[in-house]
Amino acid sequence: MKDNLTNPGPTAGMPFLLTQSTNELVKARPKLAGFAKVLAGGRVVGLKHEAPFVDRMIGFDLGSPPNISPPKPVEQLILESVATNLEAGVKMLDKQELALAQMGGRLSEIALALNRAREIPESREESQVLFERARNDLKNLSKETFDHTALFSMGASKPIVVAVPSKNKWLGLSIDRCDLAKPGLQSIDVGKVSPFATGLLLDPESLSQAFDEWRRHCASNRLQWNLIYNRWQGIVSTLKHFLGGRRWLAPPFPDDADKGPLSRPHLDN
Repeated sequence: MKDNLTNPGPTAGMPFLLTQSTNELVKARPKLAGFAKVLAGGRVVGLKHEAPFVDRMIGFDLGSPPNISPPKPVEQLILESVATNLEAGVKMLDKQELALAQMGGRLSEIALALNRAREIPESREESQVLFERARNDLKNLSKETFDHTALFSMGASKPIVVAVPSKNKWLGLSIDRCDLAKPGLQSIDVGKVSPFATGLLLDPESLSQAFDEWRRHCASNRLQWNLIYNRWQGIVSTLKHFLGGRRWLAPPFPDDADKGPLSRPHLDN
């Protein structure tokens, strides 16, 4: 396993054909693929460009409040809806984290199969079987979904946005789907550990790069989880204070004539 924990360079040891074609594939792919989606009404839904802000970004229509007796204040409805959306975001990231953890296990199995094939030549066929089984598991995990929405993407894709109130304006928090179209992970998809199988023969450097890419996805998931979870806790606390009698006013809604993106709290979100 020691060989698989070193990474002397971004493309070191990558099969030549994969190295040659990677840059061309990335340049040919659109910068942000997929449909714009938001968390509204506690669900992952497509962005309704023609709908008012409160409907398309939060998930309810202020003009047609639910039949509740006694009726809830509008501020309470807004806080409850935002809390529901953020909670759904936390659950989505929880499921993504679980899938990433399972991917890490499959990568470890692939590392074991590669080391066995390199060190024990007579076990190459058995190692190839173990490798293919772990690789198929990786492919299945890459198709995991939450609320019928993919948790992973093959190339840069549009994030899922959650609208949250912040003092005097609305912010958009992004939940990114992990991009699996990375050189190390792609080398596994077309690779092999036995010289007698079909594909490009894997080496420790390519697998080390796949581990590095996986670790970056895990770190990104945890950072996003903390951001969404902390905002959820903050909104729930504000709702409790409001129900206890403290005054709270929602920021003014953006002009519905302007369908542009919401402000982001930092450059990466």
